[in-house]
Formats: sequence, C-alpha cells, structure tokens
Amino acid sequence: MNRVILINTLTVKAERIDEFVAAQREFSSAMRGRANGLLGGRLYRSTDGRKAVLVSHFESPEAQQAMLRSPEFQAHLTRMREMVESSSPSNYVEAYSHGDFQ
Repeated sequence: MNRVILINTLTVKAERIDEFVAAQREFSSAMRGRANGLLGGRLYRSTDGRKAVLVSHFESPEAQQAMLRSPEFQAHLTRMREMVESSSPSNYVEAYSHGDFQ
C-alpha cells in the first residue's frame, strides 16, 4: 500500500483558533465513513493560539486527490480561508516510528 501523509502547518488569524478547531472537527465528523481512502487525521494547535498542524492519512495518492477534488472539501476550504492567514501543506511517507505513537 502506498499511503500518503499530508502535513499542513497553518497560521490562523488572531483570535480565531477556537473557531478553526471547531470547524475542522465538524468537517472531520461529517466526512467520517464517507471519504473513501481517508484513513484518519489529527489536528494539533500551538500553545500561543496562532498555529495549527493538521496531519491527514490517506491510503493512496489517488484517494488524497479524490478528497481534494470533492465538493465537500472545496466548500470546507472556502470556509477555512476566512480563518487562515497561511498554510503550508506537504506530502510525507513515514521514515520510522518509535514508542506508542498511533
């Protein structure tokens, strides 16, 4: 299996981190079980309330592209643009794991 891990570092507009996290959680819940090939994700927020790191796991590059092209994701992206100053997404593959990290 050729899994893809998308890691996106985002700078969130001042005072909007809680709204951003809530919107991400809502989208994640809405897509659960509906997005073929999306294995899961995690969202981390910085302690200063200005940055977030989104880690999404896809079963393949094709699954990732299907999600990015979906109408649901496009609508979500439009909503997120109101809250985000910048974003820096990149694809990764796992080099190694250590400990009890799932």
